[in-house]
Amino acid sequence: MSGTSGTSGTSGTSGTSGTSGTSGTSAGSVIGPDVTALGGDIYRPLLISPSTMVVSGLPSGAPLIFTGERWPGSQGNDWGLVPSSEFRDSDWDLDKISIAVLGEVVQQTLGASPGKTWAQLLDTTVDAYDPAMTTAELAELRSLIEYRAGVFDEAMAQRAGMLTYMRGVLNFRASSHPSTYRLCVLGFQFAQFQNMYWKRVFKRPRPSRLDPTLVPPIEVPGHAAYPSGHACEAMMVALLLEQILPSEIIPPGGAELGPLRVMARRIARNREVLGLHYPSDTRCGFKIAARSLPLFLSAPTVRGVEDLDSSGTAKNAAGDERSQAAVTLDTSSPSETIETTGHQIYLNGLLAKARLEWA
Repeated sequence: MSGTSGTSGTSGTSGTSGTSGTSGTSAGSVIGPDVTALGGDIYRPLLISPSTMVVSGLPSGAPLIFTGERWPGSQGNDWGLVPSSEFRDSDWDLDKISIAVLGEVVQQTLGASPGKTWAQLLDTTVDAYDPAMTTAELAELRSLIEYRAGVFDEAMAQRAGMLTYMRGVLNFRASSHPSTYRLCVLGFQFAQFQNMYWKRVFKRPRPSRLDPTLVPPIEVPGHAAYPSGHACEAMMVALLLEQILPSEIIPPGGAELGPLRVMARRIARNREVLGLHYPSDTRCGFKIAARSLPLFLSAPTVRGVEDLDSSGTAKNAAGDERSQAAVTLDTSSPSETIETTGHQIYLNGLLAKARLEWA
């Protein structure tokens, strides 16, 4: 499970943690016009600086002594206030606004009235893992041990920054495509919120808790196995990017053969190779992503809010949500359809803003 720490490193600045020492004295500190721009803690001391005025009445031959100048001192007495404005969404810290938007998403429903809430997307009986299949799944995980050396570096990098891999498909970052990046992080956080909830419901022990031969090469995460968080989060971001990126990202063979879903599946499979997840954990993670994407898209911050003219027509319409191919689980499970057609999006929503970044 990647956790929120993975998102903080996804802007590609993980090597710049030295910026928190913004006094410029720590080894490896970044020197430049704004040493906190990459995410370091701000440090802005305002003490007493020497002014250009010399203290009068000093003895002959004494060194110059300048009067001290505070900030702003008496100079600030007549400084005016700028016009007031609302606190913009772009001014929010990303980890904080993701919590606020989560409050929107959990109020959405899916399907005919009264509709399903996020907590009803899985049926605890139908969608539970099958204990009878655990032995066979553990046997598969044993067979994957020999592949660990080949995937270890990749799996560890994905553990620390899953979104770093997903955004590398067409090479975007927070500074180049801010709305796209923001949507990915918000979608990631909603996926994480859900899989943590369901992990606590199903309470499945990690594979290495049952099979002593697995011995994962890293510390086993401190939460249950089912569903897989990496699978849910990676597929959620992949499906969300299908709504945003140019349509050419879907190859002629369909979305399942495209780079986004292939990368999501690769990230999830690597967690199985490390011995952290059963294959059925992965399938359930994909299932949650497919079922919850429509809920996420329906949040006002994401879809936007219509602005009607005098005739009742939306003045700010920006197209529709795109239809998307079902997510394949495995040969023995039905594919998960994605109910994203027929909803209009609006220019003041993040989805429309993100699409414009790729126009």
